[in-house]
Amino acid sequence: ELNRFLAMKLILDGTASDPERVSRFVQEAQVMGQIDHPGIVPVHDLGIDARGRVFFTMQLVDGRDLREIIDLAREEREGWSTRRLVDVLVRVCEAMAYAHSKGVLHRDLKPGNIFLSRHHDETLVKVLDFGIARIFQQDEEPKTTQEQNRLTRAGEVFGTPAYISPEQARGDRDLTPASDLYSLGAMLYEMLQ
Repeated sequence: ELNRFLAMKLILDGTASDPERVSRFVQEAQVMGQIDHPGIVPVHDLGIDARGRVFFTMQLVDGRDLREIIDLAREEREGWSTRRLVDVLVRVCEAMAYAHSKGVLHRDLKPGNIFLSRHHDETLVKVLDFGIARIFQQDEEPKTTQEQNRLTRAGEVFGTPAYISPEQARGDRDLTPASDLYSLGAMLYEMLQ
């Protein structure tokens, strides 16, 4: 209706009937919808299409993910300049500091969830995919509502193994922003290789 391009995320037909999958999907849209920061991809709408599929729309980021950029730099045997490395990580840290200030843990920070794009002469850095995000209280204790407990049971492990913190790998429920910080450190280490 507005004549602009958006990205659309929807549940595949095979998992659309799984209530837990739908709850996680809706939670992702709601979490992203609460966060208004230039370094985080904004969600515009959540709904159900004519075929009954749950979807949400978000900003379409035209660029490459950090995973692709790291792999390309390795192929070309070009390391990251200190300035470029610092610039990208500072922007991701700013976005995550904002998310943390709103009580949101990402829990799956990795190069594939960081997009870089060009806008005029500026590099834009965007964090996306809050699919396993978790809400925590500002005193760094996890919420204990029935819904939160159902969506993230004690002992469940979510995230990408190479980037998750030890406490997350153990399935601890008492995660704090330090878990996301650990993931950022793992990404920094990889970028320095």
